[in-house]
Formats: sequence, structure tokens, C-alpha cells
Amino acid sequence: MRYNTVPDITFKDINGNSFPIKDIRPIREFETALQIDLKKGDFLDEIVSRKENYGDGQEDLTFTIVDHNIVKIVEAGWDLSKLKKINLPIVEEGF
Repeated sequence: MRYNTVPDITFKDINGNSFPIKDIRPIREFETALQIDLKKGDFLDEIVSRKENYGDGQEDLTFTIVDHNIVKIVEAGWDLSKLKKINLPIVEEGF
């Protein structure tokens, strides 16, 4: 659903074939609600679904943590075990 608003662009390969693809999706900015200490083996979808965070069944909000911490996550090579803390964003209902 979040990619529906991203415009399509045309990609041409080395042979001149054209393919419609999605353009780059802008990273949404959020305010920080709280900072969580990461433990070995933590998964973002599990953190999201904790009762004290967003609650049971809210795993679809995992992308908000990734967007909110994208610089740290990319600098760590997408290896969460290299991170000690992660920020949880404030997510408004129906955003």
C-alpha cells in the first residue's frame, strides 16, 4: 500500500528494453517515542508487537522502525546485532 503513491518510471536495460518500475520511495520522517535497548536475537517485528510498544498484531508497523532508524541500520550493514539501541517512532492512527 505504501508503494501505491510512488510514481512509475521507465527503466531501460543495456539492450534497450524498457520496463516500468517504481521510483524511489521517500523515507517518511517520524518523531521519536522512546529508545529501546536491543538484545541479541531481537527482531523488529517482535519489538513492534510487544504490549508496551504498539501491541499484538501490529507487525505491519515494522517499516516505521526501519524508516525511523534507516541511517543506523544501513551503516550497520543491516545487521541488528551491531546496534545497541533503536528508536521507536510515534505512529498516529490511520497514517
